[in-house]
Amino acid sequence: MAPPDAGGYDFLADPNRRADDVPVFWRPDELASVVVLTAAPAGTEIPSISLADLPGEFMRRDAEDGAHLLIRDHTISHQLWLIDPPSGATPVVALIALDLTAPQRADATLRFWRYVAHGRPRTPPSPPHRVDRLVSALRALDARLAGASYRAIAEALFDPSRLTSEPWKTSSLRDTVIRLTRTGFAMMRGGYCNLLGPRRPD
Repeated sequence: MAPPDAGGYDFLADPNRRADDVPVFWRPDELASVVVLTAAPAGTEIPSISLADLPGEFMRRDAEDGAHLLIRDHTISHQLWLIDPPSGATPVVALIALDLTAPQRADATLRFWRYVAHGRPRTPPSPPHRVDRLVSALRALDARLAGASYRAIAEALFDPSRLTSEPWKTSSLRDTVIRLTRTGFAMMRGGYCNLLGPRRPD
């Protein structure tokens, strides 16, 4: 950190590091893929997983609501929330609340179980068209905030030859660019939270 009188701002993360290289602990109530763990009930006879079974290294942060662990394996991240953190050898069980996040938490829990039990994390990749659309929406947002016209954005996002095939005012590309820009603005205003889990009712 810089001296107090040096000016500027302090960052919680190093701004010189890539975003995907900085550990981020999401709040469990915001990220639906957080795996919630607690000590197994006394008398549990079925073989269970314990923290001592975790392969590789992990990052840990202790807070008032328990311990938060982040495990990375290549492109996969497992975030765990340990309620009343048990010791490393204590068997743990997963808690899945029967709410809107249940499907996502169940999938995340199964991925984590496979990672610990088999060392082969499996996760369904995001549909390529959805990822491409989100990237285009953010590019359109940046361009619009910089003062670019919808036509200029279309020229940057799509093949310019497509712009000459039909009048711009009635072009389907114009409608597409407007929708992408609206999506970008919606994400900027908090809609990005919908990427973390199921859409919550207002």
